[in-house]
Order: sequence, then C-alpha cells, then structure tokens
Amino acid sequence: MRQLYGNKGVAIFRFGLKTNSGAFTMTRVLHAEDDPNIASLVGSYFEHFAPDWELEKVASGQACLDRMAEGGIDLLLLDLVLPDVDGLQVLSELARRKDRTPVVMASGHGQTDLAVRALRAGAVDCVDKTSPQFLQIVEILKRVHARQVEKRAQPSVPPFARKNHRVLLVEAAAATSQAILDFLQSHAPELDLSHAASSAEFDRFLASGAPADAVILGPTPGETNPLDTLRRLRSHAPDLPAILLSDHDDGASAVAAFKLGAQDYIIQKPDYLTEVAFSLNNKLRQADTERSNAQLTRELEALNRSLEAQVQARTAELQALSMRLLRVQEEERRAIARELHDHLGQLLTGLKFQLEAARRQAPESLQATLTESLGSSDEILRYLRDMTQQLRPRVLDDLGLAPALEWHASLFQRQTGIAVELDVSLPAARLPGELETTVFRVVQEALTNVARHAGAATTAVTITTGGGNLIAEITDRGRGFDPEAVQRTRDSLGLTGLRERVTLAGGRFELFSRIGQGTRVHAEFPLPAGAPPNGVSQP
Repeated sequence: MRQLYGNKGVAIFRFGLKTNSGAFTMTRVLHAEDDPNIASLVGSYFEHFAPDWELEKVASGQACLDRMAEGGIDLLLLDLVLPDVDGLQVLSELARRKDRTPVVMASGHGQTDLAVRALRAGAVDCVDKTSPQFLQIVEILKRVHARQVEKRAQPSVPPFARKNHRVLLVEAAAATSQAILDFLQSHAPELDLSHAASSAEFDRFLASGAPADAVILGPTPGETNPLDTLRRLRSHAPDLPAILLSDHDDGASAVAAFKLGAQDYIIQKPDYLTEVAFSLNNKLRQADTERSNAQLTRELEALNRSLEAQVQARTAELQALSMRLLRVQEEERRAIARELHDHLGQLLTGLKFQLEAARRQAPESLQATLTESLGSSDEILRYLRDMTQQLRPRVLDDLGLAPALEWHASLFQRQTGIAVELDVSLPAARLPGELETTVFRVVQEALTNVARHAGAATTAVTITTGGGNLIAEITDRGRGFDPEAVQRTRDSLGLTGLRERVTLAGGRFELFSRIGQGTRVHAEFPLPAGAPPNGVSQP
C-alpha cells in the first residue's frame, strides 16, 4: 500500500501493482468520513479486498465537494453526517452540478429517516455503519460500479414516437386506484394512463414487454406486496422508472425499495397525490432527457463512424494516387534515362569518332584544339552516363538490388569521400521490382542526407531479411539532430519523403537520432510469400 497526499489535504491510498507502462489504471473511490477509526477500517478493507482500486479520503463535506469538482472519481462513499456540510447537502450540490457519480451513503444507528431522504435525493445505496453489512462495503461498491459500467455499455432505449407518456398504475384497491387516476387525469392530462388491478394483469403487462414510460406501484398491488412486485418489474425492465406508494411510514421498506431501483417512495399522507404528480413529472422529464442524450450520443457516434470511414477511404485513395505517381515517376526516369543513353549517347559517341577522324587528318595547327574538343566530349559522355544512372540505374533493372546498391555505394564514396560499409544479404531470387526500387531509393535518399547534414566520415548500410520482412538500416556517427524539432520546423522534406515512400510500400519507418551521437534510419518491408527467410547473397 502506498499513501500519497494530494491537494487540499486529500489522503490517497493506492493498492496493487502498476501496469507495464508504470501507470496506475484503477477505479477511484472517494471516502468522505470524519471518524478516523471508520476511515482506517475502510482503508484496510480496500487493501485486502480491492487491491486494484484507489481510495482517497477526506474528512469534511466541503473537502468532498472540492475534490469532486476536480473530477476523476468513479464512486463516492459518503458519510451521512459530517461536521460542516452533511451528506444530504453534498448530494444536493452534486445534483445541482449535474454530477452523476454514483453515491453510496453510510448512515449510523437511528438515522433511517435521513437515509430514506438520501436515497430519494439520488444516492444509489445506503449502508448502516453499525450493521454487519458494512463489513461487505467493498463488495457493495464493486456491485454498484459494475452496474454503472454495464449501464454505460448498454444501448439506451430510443425515444418514444408518441407525444404522451404512458404510465401504468398497479393497484388492486378500487378506491385508491380511482382516486389516483382521477387526480392524474385532472392535473396531468398529458399522461396516457392505464391500470393493472391484479397480479394477472400485471403479469400480462410484463409479458408484453412492459410498454410504459413509468409505473406507479400502489400500496396493495395485488396478491404480492409492493417490494415483491418491484422485484418482478426489475427482472423484466431494469431501467423503467417506478414510484412506490405506501400506506404506512416504514423506513426499512423505503430503503429496500430504493435499493431495488425505485425512483421514489411516497407515504400516503393527506397531500400525497400532489407529491405523486410532482415526482412522476420529474422522473419522466429526467428519463426523456436521458433518452434524448442517448439518441444524440448514438447519432454522434454514427456520424463519427461515417466520418472515419470517409477519412479512411480518402486516405486509401490518396495513398493509391501517391503510389501511381511514384510508379509514373520511376517510368519517366527510366524513359528519360533510356532516351539519353540511346539517342543522345549515340550522337555524342558519333561526334567523338568524327573528332578523332578529323584530328588524324588535321594540320598541326588544329591538333591542340581538336584534342581539347575530344577531352570535352569524353567529359560530356561521362557526365551523361552518371546522369542516366542517377535517373534510373540500369544495373537495378538488369541485375537486381544488391549489385545496384554496390554500384551506388561506390559512386557515393567517390563523389563525397565518405566511406560506405555495405552489408547486403538477400534471398537468391529477385524481389518484386517495386520493392527493389523502393529500397534503392530509400538508401539513396538516406545517403544524400548523410552527405548533406551528418558531417560523418563513414556510414553503414545494412540490408537483410528476418521474420518475413526485408530490413534496411542506414547509420552514421555524425552530428545527429532532434527529430521532433526538425518535424516542427516543417523543413524536413527529405525525411517526410522517406517516411511516405516506405509507408506507401506497406512498410514501417523509424528514425533514431540524437545530437552528437549520429542517426539511424530503419525501414522494414514485408517480403512476398514464398521468399526465403534468411539471407542468401543475391548474385
């Protein structure tokens, strides 16, 4: 167990192990209790029975409200009587804030009436601290939390199409039922009232799917008592609002009714019908709000799914377009290189032969000029060959990736003076042309970045296979850089191009660099099915 101290004197107790990432991912419970002995006892319960939960403790009602305002609490275990702000006031303030955190009230001996008021005010459960039931407080909280999680996960009932709310009265006594129906028809004419005068009629209502927006359970609902009737209702319609009417003031029955999910418990006093109408209207409006919010949530989720699908489709289209552009670019490079080699190269070669023939027949006064012209033609031919190879090395098309990399490493070392340690181990069979081109361009661009930015004397290029992938790494021990800083400046077209080229080929790109310690470019590409898994030097 770890005890920490947060803001405003909130004691935090954490039990259990960390996750692999080192962070606590626990259900958070706030316990508001001014008796240190009770607080310590609850802490020991959590340590033994809920090691994967986090318990925070406060000793006053105001501290409880302050901590709840910060958010992040999953359950509130609230003492009914606190030294400054009592539990009922805390519940009232949380309701005003529209804080829907489940609250379990802890009451003391002789506080049944207050406990009933707390349940009517929105507490989901109430436990007597002096009873043996309090020993199971952790299990009670776990059940409450499980119901809350299940409620969030289940799709809400869509809003009813009809305008009027459907309300069922379950009451066998004719005088009582008539008085309730007459009062509601007079004072709430928008309600669509129906009446079940026996257990059989109530059973038919349940069998038909409980088609109502709320249920009023009278003091004599039939052959069974109101609590048993409520249990039957809950077994068929767990979330249907229900109001219980009682002809006697029984605190224990009231607590049991609220624990079974009753939205209100009303005693038949002289003005109880007004209270019934008020409570019914309040619960129906609350249910309407919840259904509307659920409908809006579903619509937003559907819209998000649609937008995500559109984004994914558009991304796939853009990636396909990028791949086509790369293919076209490579084809244009190949065509230009072939045209330069075949046409311009032949013209220059013919010109060179003509100059040599002219030099053999020219007088001595023109020998120097013709010799200089021949040297220029040789230089132009060398430049043309280098340019055609840079555009599209024929060795890549004719012999494959390994010879092309050897040629480019040699050319790079000759042009820049940077030594290249090349290690290529590939399957004997030729790889697909697009994959060979992609890997060659990645190495080419990475070496260009080394020459431009690294300031290194040597670089290493490793091409190998493993785990069904072709792996390419280019490393140097140069000056290095901060990748995140470079990405923020948006002055990293070379790195962006590398990443996009690898991603479009279905590969994975990683860049590791640190100032003063060099850079490593890592790219992995899936090998085609049937390719040899281990390196056999490619001819």
